[in-house]
Amino acid sequence: MELSLKVRMVTNMKKIAILLVIAIMVIPSISAEDENYTAHARITIPSAEPVSTILYECFVEIDTSDTNCNQDQDEISLSWWTWSDQTNSDWPDDDAKSRASIYDLDLNESFDSISYSNQHSMEIDATNNSSKIVDLMPIIDLTGEVIIAEGDNEIWYIRMPIEMTPLFNLTDDTLLYIFLSQKNAVDQHGREINNLIYDMKPEVGFGIKAGNTTTVEWIISSEHLEAAGVDLEQNPYGWQLTMAFFGAIESDNSSEQLLSLHQLDLPIKSQTVDSTSFYIPTLIGVVLVIVCYALVSLSYKAERGMPKISSTWKNPTTLNVEIQSFSQRIEVKSVKVDSPWKMKNNPKSRFIEPEQIVNMELRFKNHEPTGCQIGIQLEVEELGAWTQYLMMDSSKLDE
Repeated sequence: MELSLKVRMVTNMKKIAILLVIAIMVIPSISAEDENYTAHARITIPSAEPVSTILYECFVEIDTSDTNCNQDQDEISLSWWTWSDQTNSDWPDDDAKSRASIYDLDLNESFDSISYSNQHSMEIDATNNSSKIVDLMPIIDLTGEVIIAEGDNEIWYIRMPIEMTPLFNLTDDTLLYIFLSQKNAVDQHGREINNLIYDMKPEVGFGIKAGNTTTVEWIISSEHLEAAGVDLEQNPYGWQLTMAFFGAIESDNSSEQLLSLHQLDLPIKSQTVDSTSFYIPTLIGVVLVIVCYALVSLSYKAERGMPKISSTWKNPTTLNVEIQSFSQRIEVKSVKVDSPWKMKNNPKSRFIEPEQIVNMELRFKNHEPTGCQIGIQLEVEELGAWTQYLMMDSSKLDE
């Protein structure tokens, strides 16, 4: 009978070494270079929100009050700030004023907060329009990713390579609004607004015919972000991107409505590192190589040092056990037999020098019909101690 523990121990060490080597090979790059930019984060654009989801746009008051707005956390609600000139705030308000003009809002100091639902002043209109297309969703098939990029000038910006395909013919006035917002915005005076829009980017460069796939890359440039007061490198926390397609299906263009809504967090800080940290993957790789080398060496030493044990019946009450050592010295500490078998002799502890073969004769008081299990306690130099069990079939032996 061969020493099964030897095979298991060596095999397990080899498996660990192989897994660690694979781990080294698949360590992802923290910063990927492509087309003269560095990608600090890549976020897949999620599927469209359910058609019942409403996009609320809240125009807050000059004191940041939003009492007339829906700020339910289960909904998508974005805030507009239009008062930087009056309050000397460093929040951007150019896009907010442009958006307010679309809704024909009168912005004065007595202005009360107001909310729009899917660009409708009444939420019920948004709900009714959504119910018309619930059985048609999705209307637009959009796939792609958002990339937080750094250009050659070391300034960060946003790239959005996408593929989109309308599944229905859309009206000519269909457009996409890309909103960049911050969950908890604070200006230099300590004012706070939830989900404040810093930048709005309209897009119309896509096909509107059913089955017409557009492959394009939209970019929010570093200059555009700088004008909006956005510094993704210095202030990387809490940013969100909302993509809202507004328009109508050509066969039913009675009113403009929200056709597809996508929102994603931009986990910039968790995925990017400063320049000194680019060495971390290399350091991890070096450590894993060292560990792998140690494990392979240990595996080789174990393979060369583990003894080989075999046994045969001499007669129904006598068992011959052969122990062959290799590169390591072995100590046979004890030999025990499981009941109901009982030994006549009690082999003494002994040492076996490297590259030797030693035979041990185990004599039993009686032959038993059940299998004979022997436990040999061994200690191999530098490899440790364990008990090796041998199970010998005695059913075919005659008294």
